Amino acid sequence: MKRWWMMLVLAWPVTLLAQETVKVGVVMSFSGPFAVYGDQTRRGIDLYLDEVGGKAGNARIEVIYRDEAGGPEKAKQVTQELIVRDGVQFLAGFNLSPTALAVAPLITQAKMPSVILVAGTSVITRRSPYFARVSFTVWQGTYTLGEWAARTGIKDVVIAYSDYAPGVDAINAFKASYLKGGGKVLAEIGMPLATTDFGVYVQRIRDLKPSAVFLFTPAGPPGVGFIKTFSAFGLRQAGVKLLTLASVDELELPAIGEDALGAVSAWHYSPHLATPESRRFVALYQKKYPDGSLPTFQIVASYDGMRLIGDVIAKLGSKFDGDQAMAVMRGWSTGASARGRILIDPEERDIVQNIYIRRVEKLPNGGLGNVAFETIPMVKDPWKQLNK
Repeated sequence: MKRWWMMLVLAWPVTLLAQETVKVGVVMSFSGPFAVYGDQTRRGIDLYLDEVGGKAGNARIEVIYRDEAGGPEKAKQVTQELIVRDGVQFLAGFNLSPTALAVAPLITQAKMPSVILVAGTSVITRRSPYFARVSFTVWQGTYTLGEWAARTGIKDVVIAYSDYAPGVDAINAFKASYLKGGGKVLAEIGMPLATTDFGVYVQRIRDLKPSAVFLFTPAGPPGVGFIKTFSAFGLRQAGVKLLTLASVDELELPAIGEDALGAVSAWHYSPHLATPESRRFVALYQKKYPDGSLPTFQIVASYDGMRLIGDVIAKLGSKFDGDQAMAVMRGWSTGASARGRILIDPEERDIVQNIYIRRVEKLPNGGLGNVAFETIPMVKDPWKQLNK
């Protein structure tokens, strides 16, 4: 008996050591006006970790969350803490483009593999060789939407945009394809990111009498406020088309209501995609979160981002450096994402994915949803294609 007891005692530390831990730091907004992104990110990450039992290969995945609300300086502070104090081997998250750009030098110096889950400014992945993006670029949806608008005979538009880096990206992207297709831009109207009263901007648009308005705002209060004002001033009823990206995301539709009906968007996901992978993901999400909500693009990106990290760990084990991790991420692909096949471009480390042209419609259950009616397959970031 004593011999067996000694054998168990000796074997116990070996068992513990066999399953090592990989720490992943997630830098997102968990407070302030964009806190919803943090909540959505946590849901997507938890959904993936639940599915794989919290581990990849023989390694347990430990996620450490840090709040970037407060701007670039706060993002740099928490990123440095995660790298130096917490000893993370991966970073993920980065809500707004200015914060991602701010931490790029830190990531490069530390050779820290980092997965962008939101920030959509095209140039970000060129600011550090240790960035890979699984979310989207503003140019992907916006350039595609401009092509669609010109191709379908929308003769003139007004561009209304939130005046920050992705908004400037959106202007340039839409014009690049829309003007090339023969369209005419009547005006470009920049709106401060903190705008809450959109009346003066919508009145100016009404005076210009465009065929359509291309709207770019971050998902959340700015888009909701603009679209409700757009309808209140009678533009939707007058037949002025509203073209946008994530401003009509499923997360925002309950707040916008029927004012969003008919809005056309170009985006990389809708929970109403009629594919087996999308249906499986929606069912998986609603089983874990039975609150009546639907998965959003942010939840899908966070799930896919953690899946990418898990695949790197499964291949390399718990001991790897940044260059080894990036070598695995370059060219990584999956055909089983809820949004369709996705690929990390091996050269640019940016996402390649389908873009769906969608329309807000009433659903059979009485709710509202973005229903895809056209698919543009495997779109690379157009900005990078034009700026080699």
